[in-house]
Amino acid sequence: MRKFLTLAAAMLALSTVSVMADAFSDGATAYKRGDYGRAINSWRSLANNNPTVQNNYGVMYMNGRGVPRNYTTALQWFSRSAASGSSLGQNNLGGMYRDGRGVTRDFGKAITFFQAAAAQGNPGAQANLGLMFLNGQGTRVDPLKAYMWFDLAASQNVPQAIANRNNLRQRMTAAAINQGTQMSQRCRSMNFKNCG
Repeated sequence: MRKFLTLAAAMLALSTVSVMADAFSDGATAYKRGDYGRAINSWRSLANNNPTVQNNYGVMYMNGRGVPRNYTTALQWFSRSAASGSSLGQNNLGGMYRDGRGVTRDFGKAITFFQAAAAQGNPGAQANLGLMFLNGQGTRVDPLKAYMWFDLAASQNVPQAIANRNNLRQRMTAAAINQGTQMSQRCRSMNFKNCG
């Protein structure tokens, strides 16, 4: 009897995982088609525990897709996603603080969230950090760090990071470009941890 109960519990767990995967996939497909209402409905059962869905809800509220635009609600979803360690939620929460959407603009908090996401290899967050260092937002202007973050994001094919890195190169000496490239390589070799 005990083996039967263990087997039944395992089968139930597998079927639950399958249903959850189907719900996520259905929502993603609907979202890509622009059927935001269906995406929300498909993801509803996952929203409390899935940081990616929480981030996606935040994006939908931030942009008014399938729901009325509401920065406060977007901020709540991004915060939940970020608290679960999602680099997507961290990057988007950083963007909310950088842009002052639903919160008072706070470059220091923006950098904190961008750094957390960038340390997980998130190329969008790396590009955002590059801009923060380039523009001196929440930090001093630091072209070398800006170059490093742009270079890291560019290596992951982020078009704006490629353009920003190439534009920055035109204003840097060959020695500075070499130093920035070495910083980028060192950061990559450290798996994006402690990159400065």
